[in-house]
Amino acid sequence: MAVGLTPSQHLAAVISSAFYSLWNLLSGFLIPKTYIPGWWIWFYYICPIAWTLRGIITSQLGDVETKIMGPGFEGTVKEYLAASLGFESEINGFSAVGLSVIVLLGFIILFFGSFAVSVKVLNFQKR
Repeated sequence: MAVGLTPSQHLAAVISSAFYSLWNLLSGFLIPKTYIPGWWIWFYYICPIAWTLRGIITSQLGDVETKIMGPGFEGTVKEYLAASLGFESEINGFSAVGLSVIVLLGFIILFFGSFAVSVKVLNFQKR
């Protein structure tokens, strides 16, 4: 997408690396959602990596009722995901996995659409 929006590959690489760094930092993997400051939480919700992690973790561990004990926590895996990472099995009555799939499909359409429009509309050639 960045290649279609910028006049050179070098500028696209710089812009992409900035987005990748922020996405990786605020995806919920390095800093859990519960610890992201309130003024940055909006970036968590527009991060495709965060929705991917949420979908994978809740699909694999979201319904596990095995008891675990660790420093500062005693309960089930499902309760641990909700308490420490902020991952619930359901979000406002919707399955977290299904919602993650819908949001990720939306990102695919958005990125493809913005690339297609930028290639069609923008012209960086100089004569």
